[in-house]
Amino acid sequence: MQEASANLWIADVVHTSDISHFLDFKGKGMLAKYAPAGWERFRPEFKDADGFYTVLRGTPYVIAINTQKVAKADAPKRWKDLLDPKWKGKLVHAHPGYSGVVVTGMTGLLGAFGWDYYAALAKNNPLVVQSAEDPPMKVSGGEAWVGAAGEYNFYRAIKKGNPMEIIFPEEGVPFVSSANAIMARAPHPNAARVFTDFLFGKEAQQILVDDGLYVPNEEVTYAKDKRPLREIKVLRAEPEEVLKRNEEIKARFRELFGV
Repeated sequence: MQEASANLWIADVVHTSDISHFLDFKGKGMLAKYAPAGWERFRPEFKDADGFYTVLRGTPYVIAINTQKVAKADAPKRWKDLLDPKWKGKLVHAHPGYSGVVVTGMTGLLGAFGWDYYAALAKNNPLVVQSAEDPPMKVSGGEAWVGAAGEYNFYRAIKKGNPMEIIFPEEGVPFVSSANAIMARAPHPNAARVFTDFLFGKEAQQILVDDGLYVPNEEVTYAKDKRPLREIKVLRAEPEEVLKRNEEIKARFRELFGV
């Protein structure tokens, strides 16, 4: 956005973890319409109806526990279980001011539970970190016993041998969509289209899947320990709602958690 305000058009392609960015880009006329190869076969929730951006990757926003600290019988089964005083000082939560994943996750949870949920959660004094990459490190190391973040962040840590288990809460989970688009004034528009086709092709999409992500291209093969997307109960976090509540979420989080 700084480059655009300075009338500098350096980037050909843009990709971020906050899908609300793309509504902003689109509204300012910064994106070019482009449907990557196979676009017509992608599920509707993976693409902009007007054709300006397409979700490249996604991950559910879930809970995970340290299996050496939390017995299976004691593990939280619902989001509201995290409000139990027994978790005081044992939780970790990333900051929405630094993570689009967290903003989207919180948008979905706020739609279901409202700010009263986060006011109650703050009373359990969670460890607040910056990146969505941080909760898996804190949970795996035992600094926190329970954390919330993108499922793929925990999945990757588990694959490295860390003692964690992923929990899909009964109420459902927000789905974090990370989109991709071509800039309207891309200096290399042809290369941008070729690269975008590659990103959404089977080869590149399989690389993302092997890293623990969900993708729009259904020609890929998921690991047997990955829950099928159709079996995941989703708490809606629409891009328009993420954009609308973005600044509110960051400000209220700072007020409630003191950071």
